[in-house]
Amino acid sequence: MTKRILLITHAIILLLLWVLAFITDGTGGGGDSITHFFFAQLAWQEPINFFDHWGKPFFTLFASPWAQFGFIGIKLFNIFCGVFSSYLAALIAIRLSKPWPWAIPIMAFVAPAYYTFLFSGLTEPFSSLVVVGAVYLCLSGKMGWGLFLASFLPFCRSEAQVFLLFFFVFAVLSKSWKLTPLLLSGYLIYGLVGSLYLESPLWIFEVPYNPTGSVYGHGEWLHYVDMLTHMLGVPFIVLAGLGLIQFLRKAFIQGSFKWKSELWLVHGIFFSLLVGHTVVWALGIYGSAGLSRTLITVFPLLWLIKLDGLILLKDISAKLFAGRSYILPFIIIIIQAGITFTSPVSKYYYHAHLKLNAEDHFINSEIGPFIKEKYPDIRHFVIDKPYLAIGLGINFIDPQERSNWNVYNHLDELTQPSLFIFDQQYITVQYGIELQQVRQEQKLEELHEWTSPSGLKYVLFQKK
Repeated sequence: MTKRILLITHAIILLLLWVLAFITDGTGGGGDSITHFFFAQLAWQEPINFFDHWGKPFFTLFASPWAQFGFIGIKLFNIFCGVFSSYLAALIAIRLSKPWPWAIPIMAFVAPAYYTFLFSGLTEPFSSLVVVGAVYLCLSGKMGWGLFLASFLPFCRSEAQVFLLFFFVFAVLSKSWKLTPLLLSGYLIYGLVGSLYLESPLWIFEVPYNPTGSVYGHGEWLHYVDMLTHMLGVPFIVLAGLGLIQFLRKAFIQGSFKWKSELWLVHGIFFSLLVGHTVVWALGIYGSAGLSRTLITVFPLLWLIKLDGLILLKDISAKLFAGRSYILPFIIIIIQAGITFTSPVSKYYYHAHLKLNAEDHFINSEIGPFIKEKYPDIRHFVIDKPYLAIGLGINFIDPQERSNWNVYNHLDELTQPSLFIFDQQYITVQYGIELQQVRQEQKLEELHEWTSPSGLKYVLFQKK
């Protein structure tokens, strides 16, 4: 009965979020979301995109059929991944004999940030599904399938390679060491198949990020803890803290902690990602931008930790209120709901991810229509802002339709008719190219200038 109720609950959540996807116009709040969508959309025409490390090959494989329906398709895909992750986390709670598994979807969706990241083309929601799916299979007696699925995690998120160590330890402790070679399956399959399109099967070991630095600088050591406070809300952060206390209580007082499984597949994987991103951001390496969304990959495991906190609160409530174990958990959930539906942080996440910002609205209403009307025959553009591709109706990663501003230093090599769109947000920051410098370039002719609502300039050029 519990599983049926969980299934119905998640089906309702899925339908509600899918409806919301159709009535909102956001793209997930950033260029990465749009670029991953373009990778998935173009992959069947250009199969090499199935093997692009930055694009995340395993994500591209599963997202590509949905992306053929446009950006709405990839939003529906990620929403499905996010809701299904919650359902599997609840089933894991049952497997681990935790009471109140029905609280998992509350942990997931009564929080300011998580659901908003699903309305995007980002890779994290799918990665979280692969993580929780592999954990569920391992805990359900399907060790071989769990390790096989886990082997593809490095092709969902580069940092997820670390997770394989925890699956390996769990398999050894579960006396399934003979199955551990399955953890290499993803590397072998992608290495061999990818070598048909790339020079060598060793492409799987290429790192798409700079290991020695980051153009975004570096940040504080407690940056991600602070980000979690915003993403979860204070009451749920309290639950996470209580969950760690419950872990210590079960391990050292009650002696009931499942150290052969939960320690490695829940706490181990979650804290490895949290600590890993903390270190690379604090040191300013591997291209880290300190993005909070990277934690989404292990959120299903965090929900299980928070559920432990709720269980501890349940036990405390039973002692304080003569067996009424529901009082304190009910209070903290009500407070959390109030924060989620009213706080400025919640409104920020909603508008940043589900609503199109003023800059992108301007591209849709002014820049795109102008260029389509005045220059209908030109199909190649030099742009770096991903949303410009949506406004122009082209694919951002298709070299037949778009080049980046690196070609500015090699204008003689550009043979096809092309329009250049200079925007201050990307060109100046990423290339150090100033507008005045472009205006003085004798090989380019200025055609039009726009000023966006935020004061940024977009200037259209054509090669003479």
